[in-house]
Amino acid sequence: MKSLIRDSSLTSLSAVWVTLCTGLVWKHPELLLVFVSFTTCFGIAFVLGRPQNKVRVQIGIMACVVALLSLYHFRVPPPEYLALSILVGFLAFDHWYSAMYCTKPLAVAVEDALTLTLQLTLLVLVLSSDQQAWWSSYRSFLLTWIVYKITRLTGQVDQVPSSGETKKLGIPAATNGSSKEFTKTQITSTTEKPFSNTDMLWTIRGEQYDLNDYISHHPGGKEAILLGRGRDCTALFESYHPFTQQHETVLQKYRIHKTDTDISSKDAFYNILCQRVQESLKEQNFHPRNDRAASWPRCFYYAIIVTGVLLSARAHFKGSIWGSFFLAVFGWLVGALGHDAGHYSASRRAWINDWGVWAMSFLCNPIMWQHQHTYAHHSHTNSFEHDPDLHHFVTFLRVHRRFQRNDVYKYQSNLPYVLFAYCFVCFGTCFWVPMSVIQEGGIYGMVEWTDRKRPLRALGMWAHLLAYVGFLMVWPFFVHTTLLKGLCAVVAHVATCGLLFALFSQINHLNEASLDRKQQHDNPLLKNSWAVAQIETSNNFCPQSSFWHVLSNGLNLQIEHHLFPGINHCHLHRIQPIVEATCKEFGVDYKSYPSWSELMKATLQWLDKLAQAPSSH
Repeated sequence: MKSLIRDSSLTSLSAVWVTLCTGLVWKHPELLLVFVSFTTCFGIAFVLGRPQNKVRVQIGIMACVVALLSLYHFRVPPPEYLALSILVGFLAFDHWYSAMYCTKPLAVAVEDALTLTLQLTLLVLVLSSDQQAWWSSYRSFLLTWIVYKITRLTGQVDQVPSSGETKKLGIPAATNGSSKEFTKTQITSTTEKPFSNTDMLWTIRGEQYDLNDYISHHPGGKEAILLGRGRDCTALFESYHPFTQQHETVLQKYRIHKTDTDISSKDAFYNILCQRVQESLKEQNFHPRNDRAASWPRCFYYAIIVTGVLLSARAHFKGSIWGSFFLAVFGWLVGALGHDAGHYSASRRAWINDWGVWAMSFLCNPIMWQHQHTYAHHSHTNSFEHDPDLHHFVTFLRVHRRFQRNDVYKYQSNLPYVLFAYCFVCFGTCFWVPMSVIQEGGIYGMVEWTDRKRPLRALGMWAHLLAYVGFLMVWPFFVHTTLLKGLCAVVAHVATCGLLFALFSQINHLNEASLDRKQQHDNPLLKNSWAVAQIETSNNFCPQSSFWHVLSNGLNLQIEHHLFPGINHCHLHRIQPIVEATCKEFGVDYKSYPSWSELMKATLQWLDKLAQAPSSH
């Protein structure tokens, strides 16, 4: 009853507020931009529908970025007036929204109220007196305040709890069909503590190692070894050293903590695969370690695609909608370089891989990519508690049985709705999820951003986020002649990137055979095998097709990639036959679809099944 009264009161107050604002704008037309900014902020908050305090902070940062850009790209009206109007509109939204959903510290509320009053007063006085020259002197103050506000907003997210963040996340258990609710804390504590107090150690097969003195000597570069610090990096350690034993000798020099785990207890089936793949490659006069990086033809392909990115980026910069579209296409294709470099296989030179991973910039934040994809997804493929890739779509799609059903999920039986949801994939991985990582220090409470205290890595996360928003989502509105054309350019890029990324990456893991593994292995070689899990949760399609290999960035050989991520995609066709033959010999479910459409159909059938009523499961 109290909730109904509160909702009714808010509705009444909102109606009164809108009426007063409308009257004020009617009397002072110069405040129209403030009103537009205010209502736009509320519109974005309504669409996002996320935990309230996080939404407030993210909208504030977006408003500050747009205001900052407007200072340099608009002449009429005065850019300072436009920037100030945007900021005043946000501050008004911030007060109203915080009153409904958040509890600000008193000092912050007073500061924001005084700032809003001062800036609104200055806006009206200066416009009414027509002192346009005054704007130039105000610019430096405005720039300083914007930078201060962005800093203050990022600091507020951990100080101000919101009502949305205190609610429970309902996740049905996957055992007997009964439903059990978990809070975020309970979810992480029942599986694996994501933020360990041994954040300076490496955990491998239950043993702890202090490799800090070895970082500068690591042949794969410091970023590769630092990715495993502070977490269980067994899968990384095994899968990136499949054809050598030298790493085992080096490792023992740095062991500091012994457990009951047998240090020799490796994945027996994976060892067999490694031996057979190594022998097969040698028969092809291919050295498994020295030749594993990109071949010269592959490097030439990289160069062609990078050229395409530069040319389309130039067209996008000059205000071409086709340029924005082709920037998305080439942005997807250059992701092949970013993906290879992110797995340290573009080159055997570490610095090339460190820079090459930034080719992922049109598809995902490169800093986050290493933690989300290279570590978490490849270590825990399709694990509900540990693989963040399963949680990207929760707003639109239900991809796992353990997600609670939502009314919106009933639409995922329809292909147009699924494609619509896919349009937002890259927006999420380039903006929305990185914002959450910056604020919370991890991905969905399951993967820690372990290098957040390294200044250059933190700067890289922010730099990519701001560049993505500024160049791809804000810039088109400044260079196109109308807002509609600017919007078309943004949609053309974001939707095309999202569709290409989703249609060639998500289908490799999201179907019933990969998520509902029912096969039980009696062979002791296969029980609890990481390699078996990688094979049975992944899918290939058109494994011998060069066309699909290029268009999908090599993801048509997903099984081989997950088993041997350190081998460049251009070489995976060499090992595909022996991997498939070994799986058939041991009874491991090796799924290879003859066409892309059949694999896509399997994904759509799975989404349709999860969209049905509870009684159908």
